Amino acid sequence: MKEHFESKIVDLETKVSRLEAKVKKQDSIVAVLKKGHKPFTDNVDINRHRRHNATLRTCHEIHAANPSYASGMYWIDPDGQGIGDPPIHVHCDMVAKKNSRMKVIAEEIQPGTTSILHDSESEMDIGHCVEPGCYSRPIKYYASERQMAALIQLSNSCAQNITYNCRNSPLNYDGITYAWWNDKDGERHQFADWLTSCDQLSGKKHAVNDGVKDGRLPFTRVHFSNPFKGSGQHIVGRMRCSGKAKVEAMPTSCQDLWRMGHTLNAIYSVRGAKRMENVFCQFDKRPNEQGFQKWIGYVDVKSRPTYFHVQKNRTFYSENVAIPFEVEKVNVGNAMDLKTGIFTAPRDGLYFFSFTGLASAKPSKGTVFAAVGLFLNAVQVGEAWVHEADISVNHDSPLTLQSTLTLKAQDRVWLQITSLGDTGFLYDDANGYNHFNGFMLDEEITRSL
Repeated sequence: MKEHFESKIVDLETKVSRLEAKVKKQDSIVAVLKKGHKPFTDNVDINRHRRHNATLRTCHEIHAANPSYASGMYWIDPDGQGIGDPPIHVHCDMVAKKNSRMKVIAEEIQPGTTSILHDSESEMDIGHCVEPGCYSRPIKYYASERQMAALIQLSNSCAQNITYNCRNSPLNYDGITYAWWNDKDGERHQFADWLTSCDQLSGKKHAVNDGVKDGRLPFTRVHFSNPFKGSGQHIVGRMRCSGKAKVEAMPTSCQDLWRMGHTLNAIYSVRGAKRMENVFCQFDKRPNEQGFQKWIGYVDVKSRPTYFHVQKNRTFYSENVAIPFEVEKVNVGNAMDLKTGIFTAPRDGLYFFSFTGLASAKPSKGTVFAAVGLFLNAVQVGEAWVHEADISVNHDSPLTLQSTLTLKAQDRVWLQITSLGDTGFLYDDANGYNHFNGFMLDEEITRSL
């Protein structure tokens, strides 16, 4: 019977603590109303605010827009105005200040820091239950999970702390864990190993502070127990987020665009690994939700368009030298040097080259032949070849050569006669029988940005 009544007493004490917390929550709402602020659940006010004002996404953005704003309660909409969940009412610290409650994880609060309020900010007694973690309190935030997740993704850093005032109320003792907290996913985490003051059972009152500054935020539940008839009170700090998440000058994803402030569902161009890419961004979803980004395809973007078409108008005999050209039909980008016959790649990328020529030979009883090679930085990468035997009259044969090459900027490409019989030559006149063409197919655009 005694154990039964003791259990009932523990249950009643826990209920009393929770009722006290509800009363304090109501008191805080009344205090906000007295100051002229409206609770964030007022959907009529939210809609009116959306129509007449641009709701910024974080306190950092509000401070950046007007550094003269004072600290206080503000409406923000981290997941984007007009989409997702309704705006939330948060506290914005607009000036830097020391934060005595967050010694573990931060020395000062930065201007434009966003604080998410919740129902467990006041000191709360854990009661007298003795089993590990038997005191369990969920933390109810005045913001949706979606909005808090969006705020974390938009911010440079977020942090939260727990203060525990204890007397003979250990966190860990004799190999047993008596207290822990749960993260945003419900995962269990022990308090820091160095928080040993509460574990000494010295009879003295101690205050310990533990903080978290990573992706596990926010705290969703805390657990304590009082196995040695001591005392314990916890204070859960607000989740505070500051700064702006780093975004590359050129966006590489829908998430980068979202962090920049884009909210319209549409197709966007972003920087890929080598080329520009098109993606469809559905901004009424969050970056971690399926369907937020859909890859469409590559974008044909060139920082320096490059294509040429040159011709000869005179016969050419010389072997093992770059073939020069006399007629310039097209030379966009000026990458082809007409006099030297050498093409210099202006950008990293994929290039196509084509050569058509006319090999001629005078009568010969032996075999006559002609070969024209394509060279990349003095290395032969392709060749066109013709040969004939026992030619009794002047003879003409076409030469053709095509190649697709991956080039680095400043790579050089040219044509040269690699082999020529005694009576052979490249024939040309004003009609232009020898043509050399080339153009950039794809540019590795990321190297040019």
